[in-house]
Amino acid sequence: GSIHKMANVAGISANMDFLSDDMDRVKDLIFNVNFNGIWNTCRAAIPYMIRNGKGSIVNYSSVTGNIVSDPGMSAYSASKGAVSGLTKALAMEFADRKISVNAILPGYIWTDMLDKYNPDNPQIIIDKLSKGIPMGRLGSVKDAGCLTVFLLSDEAEYITGQEIVMDGAATIVETKEIIKKGEKKI
Repeated sequence: GSIHKMANVAGISANMDFLSDDMDRVKDLIFNVNFNGIWNTCRAAIPYMIRNGKGSIVNYSSVTGNIVSDPGMSAYSASKGAVSGLTKALAMEFADRKISVNAILPGYIWTDMLDKYNPDNPQIIIDKLSKGIPMGRLGSVKDAGCLTVFLLSDEAEYITGQEIVMDGAATIVETKEIIKKGEKKI
């Protein structure tokens, strides 16, 4: 058959001390899903896109690793940084063959990955994380899907090699405490 459009959205995470005895095994697992999965699907799909005369790829990276990070996130951060580098390299390599390659860098999106933090009462996690996001909420799977559909559409065919941050403005907050509109900064 043929492949015209592809979105690489699989990802896993782990919060682990960098010097943990199990870190190398966990790092390999994270890289196998987050980076090697994208690498392998791109290697498999791009030849079809070349035969089709054009194509679109969206890779899911993250704000973690490219813009921000937290303690214990070294393997995840490194894997997502690698996804961003691969996205730019593929965009350059295949732009002349009308294949666009972009990355979406989500912040907190409510998915099963966040459920693990409090499976008995996920609303506690939603409320806590939402306080640190200027838009006052976590992103949704629908938010991510709409951006993905746009980047895969013909309307976005001139966009390539870009990383689109989708985080409710969380990475541009100047202070840790969110200042409400109209309040004076101290």
